[in-house]
Amino acid sequence: MKVARRKREIGHSIGTVGDPPAILTDSQSIAILIVLVAIFFHKILLGEAYFWEDFIYQNYPFRVFAATSLAQGELPLWNPYTFNGMPFLADIQTTVFYLPSLLLTLFVSGGTLHYYWLEVMIILHFVLAGVGMLYLAKSFGVRNNPALFAGAAYMLSGYMIVHTIHQQNLTLVAWYPLVVLLFRKALIGDGWRAVFLCSIVLGHSILAGYPQLSLYLYTFLGAYFLYELLTTFAANDLLSRPALTMAAKAGSIVLLSVALAMIQLLPTFELSDLSQRAQMTFEKASEGSLAWSQLATLLFPKMFGAAGATGFEYFGPGVYYYYWETCVYVGILPLILAGASILRRKDRYVMFFLGTALVALLFALGKNFVLFKLFYDFIPGFSKFRIPARMGIWLTFSISLLSAFSLQHLLYESKSGREGIRNIFVGAIALGLLLYFLIISGTFAGSYVETTHARVGEMVSKGATPSLLILLVSGVVLLMVMRKNLGGRTASLLLLGVFFADMFVFGGEQNNGTTNPSDYFKRRSDLVVFFKQEGEKELFRVNTRNAHGMLPGWDRNQGMIDRIFMMEGYTPLALQRAYAPLASNDQSFDLLNVKYKTVFDERTQQQTLVEHPTRLPRAFFVYAVHIVRSEQELLEYIKSPAFDHRSTAVIEQPLVLPQPQSQPHSQVRVMSYRNNRIELAVETSHDGFLVLSEIFYPGWKAYIDGVETPIYRTNYNLRGMPVPAGTHTIDVRFEPATFSIGMWITLATLTICAAGVIVSLRRRAS
Repeated sequence: MKVARRKREIGHSIGTVGDPPAILTDSQSIAILIVLVAIFFHKILLGEAYFWEDFIYQNYPFRVFAATSLAQGELPLWNPYTFNGMPFLADIQTTVFYLPSLLLTLFVSGGTLHYYWLEVMIILHFVLAGVGMLYLAKSFGVRNNPALFAGAAYMLSGYMIVHTIHQQNLTLVAWYPLVVLLFRKALIGDGWRAVFLCSIVLGHSILAGYPQLSLYLYTFLGAYFLYELLTTFAANDLLSRPALTMAAKAGSIVLLSVALAMIQLLPTFELSDLSQRAQMTFEKASEGSLAWSQLATLLFPKMFGAAGATGFEYFGPGVYYYYWETCVYVGILPLILAGASILRRKDRYVMFFLGTALVALLFALGKNFVLFKLFYDFIPGFSKFRIPARMGIWLTFSISLLSAFSLQHLLYESKSGREGIRNIFVGAIALGLLLYFLIISGTFAGSYVETTHARVGEMVSKGATPSLLILLVSGVVLLMVMRKNLGGRTASLLLLGVFFADMFVFGGEQNNGTTNPSDYFKRRSDLVVFFKQEGEKELFRVNTRNAHGMLPGWDRNQGMIDRIFMMEGYTPLALQRAYAPLASNDQSFDLLNVKYKTVFDERTQQQTLVEHPTRLPRAFFVYAVHIVRSEQELLEYIKSPAFDHRSTAVIEQPLVLPQPQSQPHSQVRVMSYRNNRIELAVETSHDGFLVLSEIFYPGWKAYIDGVETPIYRTNYNLRGMPVPAGTHTIDVRFEPATFSIGMWITLATLTICAAGVIVSLRRRAS
């Protein structure tokens, strides 16, 4: 058996040097990372600016609804205030069980959650990302100073900066370094404690709510495991006990982490099949592909303009949001240093991360290169997501580590090879100068969406010139470090300062919005007060959007903020049957219990609210059912004049409902209405069919006088049930089996992992 012991130890070094003491301690390095984050986001932390876009439109409403529901002692399984009602917890982006999100419940005050606490929670994830990368770099034998640079390079990378407003994206990738560190310890360390710890952290990271990036993480871990296995063991040793143990550890981490997240994954799997994203064509999946011309943004990130909180002036490939979706800028210094690591290609970890960076970049090209199509066609999961350029996070991850490897060599190891490094630096500067002149000369004009835009030349020059200056300064500083042989501390802090200046110029204002989220949702406080007063009298929904747009001053997710029943919403996982394709909008408004609808006044050219007087109540009886046997038959019938939505219910399962022999009469009273439960008192003179103006979804159960009765999908997307003649109490509860099963799997797995950690600690202590 040929197993190199040095490759199985977590402290494996990328170089061969003595062991002088580190200049910076761990605590000093962490403090510097915290200070850098605080400076970068100082306007947000001081309340002088606010996160923008999806932070306001999606994440803040999610957190308000979840935190306030939990503060009231109610688990937010169902959200009745968006898209006429939809599952809440099952939408993985709501991150209900993600621990930092759960902790925000402690900050609920006055029946709401202040946006500032969510901003702070997001900013703290930058520190998590930096500290995790610091220790991951150290696990490869890198000293604190280069490891500090790697931590800063990852946490303040272009990818992290532009995705600050996308909570789930940012928070999940912040866990990447720590997950990889624990996975690495589990594979090449002794014992199983790291296996259980890694399973807990990896499983918890899934709850951060971005399954595409979880898939990318598992793919990376699989590749790293194979690389570690094949470079540690000779071919004839792959069936040896140590090799099989390594494989067992990797497999255990995958199984335990997925099982630990089942409380979220099982409900999400159920929702995904019923959502509007159940089918994803290659054309849809390849949206957000990195264009070949955008490779130039590795040096000049704003050569195609920019789109941020301060304004949108983007004229590159795709639409405006491609600016942040295709951002691969990592900073000049990390890029040059990572390039210099090619000189250490004999080191197996350097080669692995160089390979990872290349694969990530080629994958990010999406439809512009064959690799993404291969993944889409042949690897499960990759056909479910769009924006392949998000794989750029692994380019960022790899470049951050590679830059630390180069700095380690430059600052602490043999001076041999410095001429080659210097040549790479000079070459990068020369390439940058050439690219700059090509940019300002209009060579890339064909890549711009608006080639006739009068300001394109001006904007390109404006965006490229600062990057050119950063490039030149970075090159000068690197040459100073090499030629003057500055001390490790001085050189490290100087390089760190230049990098920070680079990223601050790039994205210091990217997320400094001017819209106060609290003020944003109070723009129509008059309507909020009115709807709440009306809601004390009866249940009803409101329609706030039509072909002319939204009601001015109103937001699609306003319902989650103020608990107002709305037809509209904003979430990627809206149900396929959120709206019924009826013959007229008025029929939809009737069945959806819409009391107020938005209309466009042709005279004033303004949107206004009017009452919809023909609405049906939230629950009502009919005494005729029409049974359809296919979706096509269903669609044809509900669109036809034969469908009387006031007296007939259309269902998709067999049901015999006796015809009343005399004029029926009924009463329905809503006794209690909560997120996950509706209690009704009903009276009907004949056997009838109760229609609820509530969206049908698996997991809703009905109990008539305590006896369960089936719920039928009614009128395309509503709930209904047969009710015998007489007086009854009906209890309708959301009790999804997927949540119950997932909860028990998660609890059992968490118990196993906790027990494994405790047993490992006791064995180590003894």
